[in-house]
Amino acid sequence: MRRDEILFDKIVKLAKENDNVRVMEMNGSRVNPYVVKDDFQDFDMVFYVRDVNMFKSSFDYESIFGKVLVKQTSDDQRDYDPINNQGYVYLIQFKDGTRLDLTILDIGYLEQYGIQDSLSQIILNKDGRKITSRNDESCYYVECFDKRDFSLSVNEFFWVTPYVAKGLARNHIFYSLKHLDVLRSELERVLDWWIGVENSFKVSVGKAKNKYEKLLPQDWYNRYKQSYCDYKLQNIKKSLYLMVNLYDEVAKILAKRLNFDYDENLKDVMIDFLRENYNLDKEWFCESIGNRS
Repeated sequence: MRRDEILFDKIVKLAKENDNVRVMEMNGSRVNPYVVKDDFQDFDMVFYVRDVNMFKSSFDYESIFGKVLVKQTSDDQRDYDPINNQGYVYLIQFKDGTRLDLTILDIGYLEQYGIQDSLSQIILNKDGRKITSRNDESCYYVECFDKRDFSLSVNEFFWVTPYVAKGLARNHIFYSLKHLDVLRSELERVLDWWIGVENSFKVSVGKAKNKYEKLLPQDWYNRYKQSYCDYKLQNIKKSLYLMVNLYDEVAKILAKRLNFDYDENLKDVMIDFLRENYNLDKEWFCESIGNRS
């Protein structure tokens, strides 16, 4: 028997034998029909229980499931609020390579809100509750956006752009790289939006954007990949230019299609500013953008 099958059987056995557990749900990639199955998939499980505190005070998960390499609970998370946050989580990486992400929720949560994850399967229902599980990616779809969302993204992208150039001028590599990450987040935001518009917002871009290759035009996808760089100044500069150019191109298309405001001269004004204040050559910029191979 495969090690993931062994772990699954142990999870089911625990849920069946523990009277505190009333409903068990599995969600995530293991119930997604569009995900290619492999040996690295986690088990994303939810126990709906009568008393959450029982799983916090007396849950010997290592003796039940196996040797633990590393784990994280709600108490280990900086943003966990034991009063206002719903339930409790155990995130466990086992030494045999399997992993369990187990959420403990009060049964009242299920009765009040129902199943929240659109990729879900009810494995156990001891009390015969009427529960409608779903098996689609709808709660992972690209979210719709409005003029304000678009405006905020444009503002953030071009506000942060000079910080990358300032770091380059000072030879502060990590300063530039950290702000480059902010630009990438905004670039990904408009790329997601473009994908959403093209697919009527009924599409997921996948975990860590792993569907970009399929959903983006090949040229955009290649330029997005090339925006990742190492610590060398010339490569950071190239990444900056690639992202500024690609962001501007996508933003113009979105603005035109959705009748949003967008200053079409903004990129050129910004590039002139970077050249004049931070010694970034505009001609090199044009040349590097033209050479995308």
